[in-house]
Formats: sequence, structure tokens, C-alpha cells
Amino acid sequence: MDDMRSTANVLNELLDLHAERRPGDNALTDGTEHLTWREYRDRAASLGGALRQIGVQVGDRVAIHLSKSVDSFVAVHAILRLGATVVPIDWFAPAAHVRNVIADADPTAMISSASKRVLDDLVGDSEGPPVIGPAASGPPIDRVDVAPGDDAYIVYTSGSTGRPKGIVHTNASALAYARAAVDTYELTESDRLANVAPLHFDQSTFELYAAPLAGSAVVVLSDVVLRFPASAAQLIEQERVSVWYSVPFAITQLTDRGAVGDRDLSALRWVLYGGESFPPGALAGSMRSLPSARFSNVYGPAEVNQCTFHHLDEPPTTDDAIPIGPAWSAADLLLVDDDGAVIDDGTPGHLLVSTDTMMDRYWQRDDLTAGAIVTMPDPRRPDDETSKRWYRTGDKVLRRADGEFVFLGRFDHQVKVRGHRIELEAVEAIAVEHETVTDCAVMVERGVGGGDDRLVAAVAPTVDDHTVAEIVKHLRARLPRYAVPAEVVGLAQIPRTGNGKIDRPAVAEAAATLREVVELRSTGSGLEK
Repeated sequence: MDDMRSTANVLNELLDLHAERRPGDNALTDGTEHLTWREYRDRAASLGGALRQIGVQVGDRVAIHLSKSVDSFVAVHAILRLGATVVPIDWFAPAAHVRNVIADADPTAMISSASKRVLDDLVGDSEGPPVIGPAASGPPIDRVDVAPGDDAYIVYTSGSTGRPKGIVHTNASALAYARAAVDTYELTESDRLANVAPLHFDQSTFELYAAPLAGSAVVVLSDVVLRFPASAAQLIEQERVSVWYSVPFAITQLTDRGAVGDRDLSALRWVLYGGESFPPGALAGSMRSLPSARFSNVYGPAEVNQCTFHHLDEPPTTDDAIPIGPAWSAADLLLVDDDGAVIDDGTPGHLLVSTDTMMDRYWQRDDLTAGAIVTMPDPRRPDDETSKRWYRTGDKVLRRADGEFVFLGRFDHQVKVRGHRIELEAVEAIAVEHETVTDCAVMVERGVGGGDDRLVAAVAPTVDDHTVAEIVKHLRARLPRYAVPAEVVGLAQIPRTGNGKIDRPAVAEAAATLREVVELRSTGSGLEK
């Protein structure tokens, strides 16, 4: 196989490389529709032509509002072919969240399969960008010349104030990640990668860019298929999927509910998981259910795509935390204390990452960029004054004697639930917009024994069941579904520390006490007397 990595300098070259070399080979499928490399390229060229007809130019931003499908992958590469920037939007997000993303990204156009009624709701009172469907076709366009440093895509995550935060990656950072992923996971033209993550989730860059760099085919697991794990297992068997990358929840759904023992999944050689911790007991069960696959714990915020990995040779036998591993070949890691001094004695510290896979900036948020990225020489090499860009992850980690890093949590109040990054302050800010809520504290209750993690919101003052329902309705209308608390409890007041910050342990204790009282009342314990 020719080394595609040496010939691709920007993302919009990827499809052309294989369309000319291997025009009839399988490239993209959802189990029903199959595209060869030439068909994949030609569909992207035609959709790109339709975008050009409505005025999209090099450097513009184009939003994608599609459910996960063959069409969604074609849409990404159509936008890149034009030299424009991809802005994927969560298909299941409420209208208020979509409007916020559109307002922030200000796209020139949008590709969507939503109905006119839904689109009118998404745009709101504003005129909004022109919208075309994924099947739109125009005069096929040639690939536009772009530079490695040009913007390629913007993925949005929640911000602490409730305003979405756009992470801008360039062609160079995306391709650097793709190259490292191809090398690390030994991807080849014979591989078939399962696409589990939606486009707005950074894990999807593995299938969007690393797959075509290696010439690997992609098997899209649609949202409908993923809702039925047995259907997912059937498609994996049918399409001979060899590599899977997802959050732990999707893996446990497959292995616990997908009847994988009745399927021939021997082609599955590697399972990658990331986005959150995998409870060791549940991980061991999944590994035993898929004995042909090697499992790896992948770590890296969306700002850097990936920076570590830990390969597991055997199912874990204890409840000890699974390491996130050493740095992979594309990254350099630095552990420092609160004052910025290097830590080398095994104590926890702040993790900084220097890598070519790092984002360029936060979209139109110079303040956030300045706080997240620092340019400085490596303090471990005092004789080398060469400056490097370091991303401050905000993660608390320690380095073991064997060089493996262990994730311990966050220094701020950012959490992950099913791999989705959630700023607790963002949920709190939306909650207090409700007319009955004067204060709010949101917590994560971790699942036990492989159970689901969930968000719990404590609000003040005390509320009745009807008001709780109204608050939940308010949150659902403004937050992505993964950020909506599973439970809302009312407290007389939110406990705070002496400096006015939320006392989260005290909030958790108060909420637990309230639950116990309610449970005792419901069993007729006599507490109501």
C-alpha cells in the first residue's frame, strides 16, 4: 500500500487519493447504502457544487444539522472540498441550543434534512442561513486549494455561562491527529471502522479523517441502529467491522444487550473507549464478551483530540482505576503544581499537553484561548529556550512510577456524562433563569457497578412536584438532552462556603437526606406525623 500519510497535506485531499487509486473499493456504508471511494468523492463534489451555487466561499462556515448517516459524512467532505469550515450541530439538541450555536458560528449556509417547521423553530425570529438538503446537487467542483493552517472544523461544547464554546481545529491539527491514530492503531485499507459517535462529538474525527487517510472503510451505525444493540451487533457482523471507538456506555449496551454471543464478531480486532471512565467490573465483562478484540483506554480533551492511551492485555481483576496511559507519539505531557512547578514525585497535579493535534483557538473567545493555552519553553529542559504551546487541560492526574498517568478528576466543575463534556455552572445558569428558582447547584451521581452516571440539580427554594416538572421542561428546552438533570430536588437554600461558593459536598448530603425522608414517608414509616 502506498503511504497516503506522506501525500496528504490537507483534509480535502483525502477522498481524491483513493477515488483515483481504488475507485471501486468500498469506502462508506450504513449497512443499506454503500459508496465506493469514487462515489464518495463524486457525491461530495456535487454537494459542494450546490453549496457554491448558494454563495459559500473559501473560509466560510457551513453548519451540518443531520442525523448520523452516509449523508452526514458526505456533507463534511463536501464542505472541506470547498475550503470552508465544518460546524456540526447536535441533531437531537433543543431549538434554543441550536439557535445559540448558529448565532455564535454565524454560518453562511446549513445542510439539514429537518422539516420546514423544525427549521423555522431552529432559526427563530432571525432570517437564518440558507438551507439545502443533503441530496442537493450542483456542478461538481474541483478541490479548492487550502493551507494546513486554515480552519477545518468547529465543535461546540458547553460553556460555564451557558453560552456554547466553539473549539477550532485546523487542517494541520486534524491531519496530525489522523496520522497519529493511523500509526497507533495500525489502520490499513483492509480495516472497517464503526462510526458510533455523532458528528458534533470529537470522537467522530477518527472515522472522518483517520479512516480515509489509511484508506479504511467506515460503517456508520445510525441512531436507530444504536437504539437496538442487537441490530448493532448484526450490522457489525454483516459488515465485518474491525475497529470500534466510542464512550463506555455504547460498549456496555452492545455487550450486555446485543446478544453478541450469537454473532460472529471475530473480525473486531480493536475496541477503543474514551470520554469517561469505564468501571473496571463492566469493562472486564465487555472484554470477556469480545475476546477477539484488544481494548484500549483513550484520553484527550476535544481541544487536543487525543494525547494518551493505555492498552489492556487482560480484563481487570480489581476495582483500581484504569490508567489513561503514557503520552502517545504525537504529544508531550507536563505535570505541574498550583504554582507551575514541575511535579516528578508521584503527587497529583495539573496536566498540560503540547501537541500538533491541538486546536488553534476557541471561536471568537480570545479570553478563553488566553486562559487555556500558554506559550513557554519546557521547564524540564532549562538549556532549551524554544517555546511551545501548552494546553491547560484542567484535569487532575498523577504519574505512577511506571510512567503511566492516572486521571483523578477536574480542578473545576466540568464533568463528563456518557462522554459529553458538561459545565455544571452552565446548567445552573440556565436553571436560575426559571422564575421560581433563585439558586441552583448541579452534581454528578456516579453509577454503581457499571450503572449510568446522572446529573442531579438541587434548586432553592423548596418546590412542589408541579414546579419541578416546569423546571425540567424549561431545562429541556434550552439544554442538549445529555445536560438535562435526571432529577431535580428542592432545598430551602443551597449550602455555600464562607467565600460564597457552592458547598457541593453539603448539597449532596442535603439532597441525600431529603431523598431518605421522602422514601420513609412513602413506606408509611410515621415520619409524617
